[in-house]
Amino acid sequence: MMAPGRRRWIGYALVLAVVVGGSVASWSAMAEVSEVQQRHTGLLMDHNADAIQRAVANEAARYTETLADMSAAAAAQNTFTSQDFEVMTSRLNRERLPGASAVSFVVSSRASEATALQSYWRDRGALNLNLRTAGDADQHYYLIFSRALDTVTPDVGRDLSAADEPTAALQAAQASGEITASHPYVLLKDRKLPARQQQRSFLLAAPVNRAAGTAEPAEFLGWVVLSMRGSDFVDETLRAYAGALVKVTLSDLEGSAATAVASTTAAAASLRDPSLRRIRTTTVGGREWQIYVQPTDRLLSDTDRRLPGATLAIGLFVTFLAGGLADGRRRALKKVAQATAALSRDIEQRKAVEARLRESEDQLRHLALHDTLTELANRALFNERLAHGLRAQTRTGEALAVFFIDLDGFKAVNDGLGHGAGDLLLVEAARRLEQCARASDIVARLGGDEFAILAEGMTSADDAEVIAGRIVASLRAPFDIDGQPVTISCSVGVAIQESGDDPAGPEQLVRTADEAMYAAKSSGKNRHVTSRYRHVPPVEQAGLPSVP
Repeated sequence: MMAPGRRRWIGYALVLAVVVGGSVASWSAMAEVSEVQQRHTGLLMDHNADAIQRAVANEAARYTETLADMSAAAAAQNTFTSQDFEVMTSRLNRERLPGASAVSFVVSSRASEATALQSYWRDRGALNLNLRTAGDADQHYYLIFSRALDTVTPDVGRDLSAADEPTAALQAAQASGEITASHPYVLLKDRKLPARQQQRSFLLAAPVNRAAGTAEPAEFLGWVVLSMRGSDFVDETLRAYAGALVKVTLSDLEGSAATAVASTTAAAASLRDPSLRRIRTTTVGGREWQIYVQPTDRLLSDTDRRLPGATLAIGLFVTFLAGGLADGRRRALKKVAQATAALSRDIEQRKAVEARLRESEDQLRHLALHDTLTELANRALFNERLAHGLRAQTRTGEALAVFFIDLDGFKAVNDGLGHGAGDLLLVEAARRLEQCARASDIVARLGGDEFAILAEGMTSADDAEVIAGRIVASLRAPFDIDGQPVTISCSVGVAIQESGDDPAGPEQLVRTADEAMYAAKSSGKNRHVTSRYRHVPPVEQAGLPSVP
């Protein structure tokens, strides 16, 4: 028979073995849950960072495309006047260009030529132009025409050479012939504002060059300039992507140095884990921008954050409970079964967390590719499907059409009844467009009151005419906005690409539809105009008169 003392020491050893083994198992379970949570949080941050990078790149591409169009329009005029500038910029606003402060036309001159330059542009519509030369530089850059896109009145006649950043951007744009972004700085017109209202800003400069003839060099006229406020740009373009889950900082890179432009505001505190931070880069106007994305403590729910600790606590509780009852085989086996059940529940809870993370990933992708107001496809998804449709057309040989729709009279409704009524009108207009389109067509909101439809697989151009007629008739019918009847119309431009036509790229086909829409609007609105894309070689035109 075993001595009582020996049995007691064996009992102690059994309890110690249960406690040590259970503690190790509990720590292992907690580490596994933490690793799964970390991996899925990293995937969530990757999706956030990629979506934000695409948003910045898409907005920057839209700004440069707008500047390129305005530069080409200015170069096409025989004599560029104030009236030409007003027509060219009349449809620009903050909805189409988020964060934009002003669009301007700038020319260069020596200080000794300022008086003659002032007289020249006064004769072309700048009646109150008063050029004010800053400093004693060899070359000066004067603001001739300007349209404000915010509440600060442009200072026409100002010399931009008062700041190094815009001067360097203008010189680089002229030398390269490409749209160029400036290094961040405080806009000259904002330097009169209180310090708390001043923002890090930048400008995009597009050179206006015009070919004077086959045997003569191109004539440089000046620059079309778009001024952007950094904080406004970040808030108006990235708020929907960042929200309270992440904090985004946009910086300008020059070598290894990064100059912060602006950051999104987040009510939640940032997570300290450096492995969850993400850095992306994109190129804007020849300059490299850094997008720094930090997670906040709202990225994971409270339950998710407590899951590793809960796993450890449950495991240790079961371990010590089992150790305390290890004096009897029956009780020990019972507590082992309870521990196994608790771990099984932990595994099920971990699977539920993984499912929630996958659902969040799907929601982020949906947000990145759809308009938050109307739930239609956004510009990025529309461009992606259009490029795919053009590639597929080479195999199917079927016709393809792009419809560009602009609402006539929307601004009057938005200003008269308020933005809430304007949003309701946009949502109802989106639903009608979906009803006019076929089930296989892609309906998108490009921004503001502009929509587009991609129709593939048409047998002929007549199919597009039928769809366009339905759109005009549908949007002409009165809308019921909060019990008040509202009537608008629309102008529709249709660009058709058939298998026998010269192949067009996505940008060319959208531009053709946009031009057809403008033709419909110019001919009286409430109608549609159809245009088949065709390649037109550039036409050389006579040059503008030289600036004195």
